[in-house]
Amino acid sequence: MKEETRDFTLRIRVNPTELEKIRTKANKAGKNVSDFMRESSLGCEIKERPDKRVYNLILKPLNDFIRLLKELERVAYHNQFVDERILNEEIQKWQEYRIMIRERLW
Repeated sequence: MKEETRDFTLRIRVNPTELEKIRTKANKAGKNVSDFMRESSLGCEIKERPDKRVYNLILKPLNDFIRLLKELERVAYHNQFVDERILNEEIQKWQEYRIMIRERLW
């Protein structure tokens, strides 16, 4: 479906404080002011992007976990067994990780 072109401009008056708040909220949502105003005025819920520290705290360990699972799957497929010591170490690490996430986010 082809998107319609945007041929019209709406102008609104805001004071400097309001303008800064709008710019800040648009930036936190990862949008430019035009997209932010359009989406918020059309009733879409605008959410902030999580802080980059959240990604580093959660996604990197999850990616490492997925990589390890793929490695364990490969080893199990070729050798018909999984090293129980490695598996238990990973279980312990992920239990600690889950506790750490719970403490920091909740």
